[in-house]
Amino acid sequence: MARYTITVEAERPPQIMLGQTIGGATVKELKEVEVELVSASYLAQKYNLSVTTIREKLVSINQGTQGKALYNPKLAHDLLTTKVKVGRPRAN
Repeated sequence: MARYTITVEAERPPQIMLGQTIGGATVKELKEVEVELVSASYLAQKYNLSVTTIREKLVSINQGTQGKALYNPKLAHDLLTTKVKVGRPRAN
């Protein structure tokens, strides 16, 4: 019996169970791949921000050196997409 590998990228884990039949094949193993670290320039392109802004906002999760800042893309997404409301709430 031959072995095939399928790569899936998603925000949430796929709804696949061990032993399930998909396309005539049986699922034998599920593994989560380790997340590769990404650079500040990659995140700057993705989120349309400057590299210095990325480095300032993500200084708490930097896993590289001062010169080569590397970030976990999942944690970076969470920090870069949260909006902080500033100012007094609007009175209706």
